[in-house]
Amino acid sequence: MTMIDALQIDCVELTGPTSGQGVMHLTSYHAQPQGYLNGGATLAFGEILSGMLSNQLIRDDQFAVGQSVTANHMRPMKAEGDLIAKGQLLLKGKTSHVWRFDMYDESHRLISQVTVTCAIVPKNR
Repeated sequence: MTMIDALQIDCVELTGPTSGQGVMHLTSYHAQPQGYLNGGATLAFGEILSGMLSNQLIRDDQFAVGQSVTANHMRPMKAEGDLIAKGQLLLKGKTSHVWRFDMYDESHRLISQVTVTCAIVPKNR
């Protein structure tokens, strides 16, 4: 089982040349002790999304790896339903990509904003 499977991440797709989205289906697995979404799950979701999206934009002899992840959590959310991420590629360099994701609940309330830097590295490294 991969972390993608464990976190129940789904529907990851590019929605334009510099945008993408994904969904994380929430359960008690994603909760901190009080039943709210754990911030660590949110950060992992952002890093996984950025890598998956960047890998669709680079050459076949390269791959993307997370290098830096930062987040601001705007409001608490119970660990149920879906967390929906909509992202913008802020920088598409030869050796790095920077993504910013706005993460919403199903009522389109902003839950978190996550920024991820991906290093673009050769596969034979």
